[in-house]
Amino acid sequence: MNCTLCGSPILDYDPEFNHLTLGGSHSADICPDCLDRIIKWQQKVYARLFPTNAAKRTHGVR
Repeated sequence: MNCTLCGSPILDYDPEFNHLTLGGSHSADICPDCLDRIIKWQQKVYARLFPTNAAKRTHGVR
């Protein structure tokens, strides 16, 4: 199985962890590296939307 985003092979593929379904009609298989990048990106977005002191320290958002 290959990652839909980066094309690299997904080692130890687990459908519960690596398969993402959006809205019932869209799906993707995502490797752990891409999942980590998506999670970090979302954390930065939330840190900007809800600028608490902890989020500013953690993500360097000003």
